[in-house]
Amino acid sequence: MLCFLRECQYNKNISRSLIARCRREEIIQMHAINLYTLTRTSANTSEFSRLLQALSGRRNYKHVSMHEASSLCTLVSRLTAQFAENPVLQNRMELLDGFWFSYSIAHISKEFDLLKFSSDAASVLNIELKSEAVPEERIRRQLEQNRYYLANVSRTIYSFTYVMETDTLYQLKENQFFSTASFSELAAVLMKTRFQTFIAEGLDRYFRASDYLISPISTPERLLQGKYFLTNQQWEFRRRILDLIRENEENRSSLPGAAPVITLTGSAGTGKTLLLFDLALALSKKKEVLFLHGGPLREGHHIINSRLRNVVIRSGTAFEDPEDPAVWTGSAEPVRYACVLVDEANRLSAALLRALLQKLKEDRIPAVLAYDPYSIRSIFSAMEDAEDTIAAGRTHAFSFSGNIRINRPVFAFMWNMFSLKEKTPHADYSCVDVLYAGNTQEEQIIADYYRKQGFAQIAASSASLPEDEIVAQEYDRILVIMDDTFYYDAALHLCKKGDDNAALSVLYEALTRTRERLTVLITGNPDLFARILQIRMP
Repeated sequence: MLCFLRECQYNKNISRSLIARCRREEIIQMHAINLYTLTRTSANTSEFSRLLQALSGRRNYKHVSMHEASSLCTLVSRLTAQFAENPVLQNRMELLDGFWFSYSIAHISKEFDLLKFSSDAASVLNIELKSEAVPEERIRRQLEQNRYYLANVSRTIYSFTYVMETDTLYQLKENQFFSTASFSELAAVLMKTRFQTFIAEGLDRYFRASDYLISPISTPERLLQGKYFLTNQQWEFRRRILDLIRENEENRSSLPGAAPVITLTGSAGTGKTLLLFDLALALSKKKEVLFLHGGPLREGHHIINSRLRNVVIRSGTAFEDPEDPAVWTGSAEPVRYACVLVDEANRLSAALLRALLQKLKEDRIPAVLAYDPYSIRSIFSAMEDAEDTIAAGRTHAFSFSGNIRINRPVFAFMWNMFSLKEKTPHADYSCVDVLYAGNTQEEQIIADYYRKQGFAQIAASSASLPEDEIVAQEYDRILVIMDDTFYYDAALHLCKKGDDNAALSVLYEALTRTRERLTVLITGNPDLFARILQIRMP
């Protein structure tokens, strides 16, 4: 019998931090505010934060730092001064109405400092606030990224950034022209007729997280067309990794020593695979890159492999002999590769990893190995051996702390389902349904209905759907079916009868790859149903 948490060596810190973030990022029925009324108090951040909560209708308390409050107050002062210079605009505080302050798209933590939408959502004004001077390229990149998210809602986007330290206003225009701007230009946007009426509430309905969450394997066209953006953490890791690879190339002939072996770790949905493919795109401009995947290749892999020049994608599970030169696509000498990138590295055999790392060391080829060290599969010695082998050979380590893909309410629900002690108070589980079927016939009727609604069906049994069929996949909607072999032990941990070693792992992988909605269907197990329903409706 298998029990979750009692036997696996799962790092609880990452899980609890994500659950805490779920609490902070629950769907909030907030509404737009007037910036003039908000900024009348700036004596201390606690007063500012409480006033923000009262004006916006936030259910949760958001602490606003002194830098954030000061930046906003200064911007509003500059705008009101601009209004005062124009007799038509004097005392027009309604021009500062309808703003969403510190709005985040549900589930993906994309936050905007200030947004104002026209009532038909066809136009939007975005203003980002900076208390200190930052490189202009960073300002431009943020505004470009914001436009990527906002373009799914609005046709016309006005993009500004205000830097308090230098009292400078920047604008990114529709033609991507980036320059400094005057406050009269910003005031002119506020005066536009289209912004005299605005979206005052219910902004969440305009944003769907799945519109922005790119999975290179599920949506290869978006990767190939460059329709994606990296988070700040991904950008930082990208810069540092490319620097290490460049230094290795420059010093190959002059300095002895092995090439860097870099690990890129993080829980499900942190963006490891996207960063690997972005690195492949960057490195392949000059030299060939080998991309190994620790499982069977999907259709998306084959599409990318056929379309990208200088990127060779192979499945690491295809080699029975770790010394097989086919690892190098027909060549026993990998010297032609600028880098070897390995996704789901801990799913490769330890023998193959040792052979791979030895070959890379001999030829001074840098490598980046990405994997999730928090997977339930860490209870299996094969994965533990792989991770030990990787750890023994690595020279640099980067670990993701955030999460950009996983549906956080689903994650919190999942963690509570695996351990009934891990509760998330006040969590919004409106994207989760818990259903019951008395027998397999009822199960089939319900499952058929949900499949017609676009749900991917996954039975929590390795026999019905091997875990390798889930890895690298993502689904907007998932239907998970659990039978009478699941139960809770005395410690309130989810367990599985029998020796189906991969069943809990399949369940974990399925839930972490749910982007929008989850339905849990429990068949012939009323005790399990009662306990899981209690999570959904405490």
